[in-house]
Order: sequence, then structure tokens, then C-alpha cells
Amino acid sequence: MSGGSDLFSLQFWGVVGVGLLLLTPLTSGRARRWVLALLNLVFLVLALDSLKRVALVAGGLLAFWGLLRALAKSERGGLWFGLSLVSGLALMILHKLPGLGQLAPDPVGPTLERLNPLLALIGISYVFLRSVEVARAVWSRRHPPPSPLGLLNYLLPFHMLAAGPIQGYEDFVEQPEVPDAIGPQETLNALWRIAFGLFKKFVVAYVLERVFLHGFMIRGPYTLLEMHLYALVVYLDFSAYSDIAVGVGRLLGVRTPENFNRPYLARNMIDFWERWHISLSEWVKRNLFIPLQLTLVRRSGGKHALAISSVSLGVAFFLCGLWHGVSLAFFLWGLMHGLGVLVTNVYRARLKKRLGKQGVKEYLERRGVRLVATILTVEYVVVSLILVGWSWGVA
Repeated sequence: MSGGSDLFSLQFWGVVGVGLLLLTPLTSGRARRWVLALLNLVFLVLALDSLKRVALVAGGLLAFWGLLRALAKSERGGLWFGLSLVSGLALMILHKLPGLGQLAPDPVGPTLERLNPLLALIGISYVFLRSVEVARAVWSRRHPPPSPLGLLNYLLPFHMLAAGPIQGYEDFVEQPEVPDAIGPQETLNALWRIAFGLFKKFVVAYVLERVFLHGFMIRGPYTLLEMHLYALVVYLDFSAYSDIAVGVGRLLGVRTPENFNRPYLARNMIDFWERWHISLSEWVKRNLFIPLQLTLVRRSGGKHALAISSVSLGVAFFLCGLWHGVSLAFFLWGLMHGLGVLVTNVYRARLKKRLGKQGVKEYLERRGVRLVATILTVEYVVVSLILVGWSWGVA
């Protein structure tokens, strides 16, 4: 994608400014839908920088809309859903393979310069995840197929396209067509959130990256420091995008889910995934973990609950790793996080069985236990992120 897809580009802020001017006075839900669609299309043109690519995306959007209508009407909805899922997954994997499906130049330069194009590229995968959300909602008859306009606004929200978050379809449908007018305090809070994201990226992360990160060329004890600073830079850069998306969403009256909640204070890997990339972990829970767990529970007659939960977690995180990238590094990353969550799940069950509910509560409230648990969790995450850095060529 071109610079127009970057949340830090002038084109992006131009679209935001026009959106505020057009959306703020509107009191009609229909008019808001049309304006939002127009904004998303303009941003798409700027991002793809090619009318041919825009036409391909528009054609794919209409084809998917037709598929959703067929899914709603057909008695063989499972077949249509399976075909759409397999097709989308195949396209996503092709996009992730090195040298295929690239809509942006290969990242070059220091850490942050490499991360930004990759965060833009991963937006294609976010569209796929949203597609699964809406397809499951239609397939399960929870919602009728959206209109082409509604589908465009859900799949391609310009402020969430580059790096998320991933809005659930239920949340999208339930949001008011005409939101309440935003007050002065809420406006200040939204602007503060945007400013905080810009500060994290262009001041804190930039200084850390330029001054302290040296591509792991310095050997010895400094390598350990650089590993932790690299993990901090990844968090600052990624969460900065989310801060800006949330702030812009508040100004425009579009629900935008929170994506981070102090993840490096997590005490175990389950807690970590309830704090890191929250919208992705919620998507995995809704669309992978819970459906697989329920299927296995039914087939086992309700037996082996812990084993079923562990298997479901392992499969979910294996697929999560593939979603991030088709490479050995991301496979190992997914394996590490899957094992971490699995071990936490088993440990929790055994701890509860041994100490009882009240005993577990008292045990977890000990400051020393929390400190050790948090340190171990952070170190585990840092090692996994170094694998990601290896895949991106920055570690």
C-alpha cells in the first residue's frame, strides 16, 4: 500500500478532517452510512493507489455480498460457508507467503520503518477476519445479510484498516445509526488519546529505536537489554495505531474496540492475551476456541473437559500463528503462545483442585507470587517476539 494507508500520513488526516465536517451535523442514519462509505472508498483509493486494484476490491466485495445472500437463502448454508472460508483462507495464506500477494514494497530500514508496512499489510488479514465474523452471523441466522453499503463499512473501516482493532459484527450491528452528540470533555479525551498515540510512536518508540536498538549486533549482556527494548518498541508502535484508531472512532461516532490493556503487567499467558491485541483474542475465542470446544464436548459426552479445553486452545493458537505469517518463526511463535496458554490452563485447574477456590484467591493475592509470575510471563513473551523479529529481519 502507499503512504495513504498509513495512520500517520497527511492523506489519512485529510480523510479524518473531511469525515468530521460531513458527519458531525448529520442526524440521519442513512446519510451517515453513505458518508462513511464514501470516506472508506476514498481512503481505499489513496491506500491502493491504483484504480485497477480498487476495482478488484470492489468486485470482490460484491461477490462476497452475493455469497452472503446465497448463504442466507440456501438449505446448504454449511457448504457455502465452508467454500467462502476456505477461499478466503487460501487467499490470506497466499498473501502471507514471501513474495506473493504483496501490496506494498518490501520493508527496509530500521525497526519502526519495517513495522509500519507490515502493519499496513496485515490489514488484509483483518478484512478476512471480519469476513468470517459476518459469514458466521448470516450462516447461524443470527443476522440477515448486510446491504452492500453496510458490508463495505464493516469490512473496510478506514481508521481500523491498517492495524486493527477487529470490531465484532454483533458490536457493529448494535451500534446506533446516529450516535449521541460528543461533548467537550469526550472530544478532549478523544484528542488526548490520539496525541498519546502519536507521542508513543514519534517520541518514545522513536528514541528507543534510534538510540538503543542496534539490530542485535552488540554481543554480551547488552543483547538482553536490547531484547527487552525491542519488545517494548513493538508494543509502543502497535498500540500507538490502536490509540489513534480509538480516538478517531470516538470523534466520528464509530465504535472502535480497545486493543491493549497494559499487557506487560500480565501474570500468565491467559492474562496476557486478555490484555494484548484484545480484539484478536476475542475473535479467536468467538470463532475458533468456543466452536471447537463445544464440538469436542458434544462428541465426548461432556467428559475430559480439561483435555478438550487444552486441545482447543492449542489448535486456536496454531492457527493464530499462521494468521500472522506463514513461516517457521511464526509457527514457533504460535506454538510458544499455545503452549504457554495451555500450561496456564492446566496449572489453574490443578491449583484450584489442590487449594480450593478461597485458597487460590489468597495465593494469587500474594505480592511475591504476582511479581515472579509477571516477570516469567514477560520474559516468555520477549523470547517469542524475538522469533517475530527474526521473521521480519529485524532481530
